[in-house]
Amino acid sequence: MILNLAFWVLGGTVLLGGALALPYLHSGLRRLPWPVRLLHGGLGTAGLGVLMLVLYRGLPLTTMGTTGFGPTATVLFGLALVLGLATALFRGRPAGVLVAFHAGLAIAGFVVLWTLVSFI
Repeated sequence: MILNLAFWVLGGTVLLGGALALPYLHSGLRRLPWPVRLLHGGLGTAGLGVLMLVLYRGLPLTTMGTTGFGPTATVLFGLALVLGLATALFRGRPAGVLVAFHAGLAIAGFVVLWTLVSFI
């Protein structure tokens, strides 16, 4: 149950992050206002916290070989959080490569988490 909560919170964070990435894909768009960026960071942090709580309590047993998926997703989301905080330090537009690494880590973490949720 709590694993599903982490999945949905982090899924919403990924969707919101996709909206935040649009100005990097189209040069004519402006960055979204700071409350949206703050909501994205807050949701991501909350989702990571819930995922860490799930790992602390222990994942349900499975025979599908997904033992390492929870810790892997947590590490990927943690690295994405660190890069997200680094991008938040920029007053102007942060480097596109930094945003791309942040998004790539978050998407990879979400795919691993999605696989874990699918097999449990």
